Amino acid sequence: MNRPFSFANLSKTGNLLILLALSTTIPLVTQASREYSLEETLEAAEQIDLYVAEGLKAEGLERNTAIDDFVFSRRAHLDIAGRIPTYAEQKRFLDSKDPEKRSELIDELLDSEGYVSHFYNYWADILRVKSRGRRTPMVSYQDWIKDSLRGNKPYDEFVTEMITAEGFIWDDPAVGYYMRDAGMPLDNMSNTAQVFLGTRMQCAQCHDHPFDKWTQKEYYHMAAYTYGLRTQTRLRDIDEYKEFQQVLRRQMRAEVIEEGGDPRDRSNYRSRVTGGQRRAVRDLFLPLQAEVKPTSRKLRLPDDYQYENGRPKQAISPQTPFGEEVELSRNENSRTAYAEWMTAPENPRFTIVIANRLWRKAMGFGLMEPVDDIKDDTPVSNPELLEFLSDLMVSYDYDMKQLMRTILNTRTYQSAASAEDPMPGEAYYFQGPLLRRMTAEQIWDSVLTLGVPGLDMRLGGDAQVRRLREGEKSLEEHVENLKSISGREIYAMVKSFGETEEKFLVAEKNYQTKLANASSENERRQLRRDFQRLRREKNAMLERMVQEVSGNSGQMMAMSPDESENMAGESDAYRRKGEQRRPRYNLSMVRASEIVSPAPPGHFLRQFGQSDREIIENSNTEASIPQALALLNGQAQNLLKTRYSPLSTSLRNAESPKDRADIVFMSFLGRPPSERELDLTRQQMEQHGERKGYEILISALLNTQEFRFIQ
Repeated sequence: MNRPFSFANLSKTGNLLILLALSTTIPLVTQASREYSLEETLEAAEQIDLYVAEGLKAEGLERNTAIDDFVFSRRAHLDIAGRIPTYAEQKRFLDSKDPEKRSELIDELLDSEGYVSHFYNYWADILRVKSRGRRTPMVSYQDWIKDSLRGNKPYDEFVTEMITAEGFIWDDPAVGYYMRDAGMPLDNMSNTAQVFLGTRMQCAQCHDHPFDKWTQKEYYHMAAYTYGLRTQTRLRDIDEYKEFQQVLRRQMRAEVIEEGGDPRDRSNYRSRVTGGQRRAVRDLFLPLQAEVKPTSRKLRLPDDYQYENGRPKQAISPQTPFGEEVELSRNENSRTAYAEWMTAPENPRFTIVIANRLWRKAMGFGLMEPVDDIKDDTPVSNPELLEFLSDLMVSYDYDMKQLMRTILNTRTYQSAASAEDPMPGEAYYFQGPLLRRMTAEQIWDSVLTLGVPGLDMRLGGDAQVRRLREGEKSLEEHVENLKSISGREIYAMVKSFGETEEKFLVAEKNYQTKLANASSENERRQLRRDFQRLRREKNAMLERMVQEVSGNSGQMMAMSPDESENMAGESDAYRRKGEQRRPRYNLSMVRASEIVSPAPPGHFLRQFGQSDREIIENSNTEASIPQALALLNGQAQNLLKTRYSPLSTSLRNAESPKDRADIVFMSFLGRPPSERELDLTRQQMEQHGERKGYEILISALLNTQEFRFIQ
């Protein structure tokens, strides 16, 4: 790239203000999305290594030694596909004589379903993705994120689609981004700024930011771009409800007149709608309230606004806090203009943040830390490198996969890991990647890699996700059917179904009474099951009525257990040659990306630090006693010992004790055993017998630090 500036006079540790000044002046070259040759990738990777080498030299540091193929393959599988390699995958890579086999493995993993799964987990943590929304399931939103990764959607398009989304989640799944913060438009703006612009503006919601330059008024100007979008449609804004209300008023007026009452007296109307009918109205129209709709609603300064640059309750127009000013025409969509401003290459913060995030994803530490709390004076450990990565991101047309491909091909990434743990405020100069503990998702997926055949093809979600997907489909059909019904027909349904709702209200009161008086947890559990069944029956009756009135007789049929399991892929039915019986793996034995988000409390994933999806990047990798117990005595042990696990299958096919020891060590640690480890293994076999000896060995390796860390 042409660089009209010299960086020779920059300090060893620059800051963002300098970097932004340079970035806004450097010519940016964009291009259409395309395939990149290995030569282009390696050339950019070499340039990255040069910037790192210059930074190390300036600090009097040396690059770590290069890693061998054993470490590289295991690291690449964990960093790209989110799991350890199988024995067969590791053996195939190690046996290859291709001089470019590392680059080929990187490409293979980036194009795999494992990449989709692993990077979905990454974005789910950042975007706080939940499978359940306030008014509708959010599974389509999860699927949209995965499809975006699977199709390698450019990052700027990925963000733009979320910012400009509207409608029902089954029509435009990206609306899940707004539905995640339903009813909290100011919080949503704060999250947008933090995730995509690396700026924490939350404090400015109530007052001028005490530690940054943002004012409260600037906060409100930026929030005004999306404030008009309603994530919970009001009943009075739903056309079908307004038509129903007109019919209801006419019918009630006619009844009052027929009975000789005064139609102007409101008291003549109060008792004409029963509690059951109100519940019927709620159940009928609740799905229609899950539509995300733009409105003309204006954002105003708070009632207690105290600064001289505005007044309480003053209407606020959309305005960007930095970068080029955005001029909005009268009829222009403010969110479209907002997205264009945010994702433009001329907005350096947008590009710098994603370049820094992906560098941190590969290396374990950012060139700026924290990655989402950037200020003008934030130190940059290697400003030339960050600027180069940002330029690459633009030249790659925001192709996240290509930037990762370039970073992973560097000598820097393929250096031995550093065990140091930089303290807050300290810089790291990347002698190699940081030594990292596996995330909860990586540990879970790695254990399943050893225990479940064809893991990456077990798609479709666990049982809870499948139920939510069916529920979302039912809501879609309900909305479509209701939109085809007249207000008079809806009125008739409310009158008819009101009696059923009255009976359900009585049953609900009885249930609450019995639940309060239950003497044991088993009794309470049974009461909950019975009431849930009753609710499902009531909802099914309503859906049948809507379908009959709309003329749509088709109904969603629940899948049988066999059908549900078969949807997960052929790998669910693993069979040895010559055997008729086959194992049926629990539907929850799927990758972390296929489990309901977040996983239920007490689940393996939550024990090992999976985010509760309440705060941006809220996961952790801290060790705990429950984690140790889960690996020592939990379901992981039983899963690895099943006859049909990939590990057991490989062991059965081995020809000698030495081969079996190699298989176990290669499967868990990615390397063969040392002579000392071979001696210990032989001792276990002699003392406990081969079957028990291998069970002890498997349990020991599962609980080693070497297994749980990415070297």
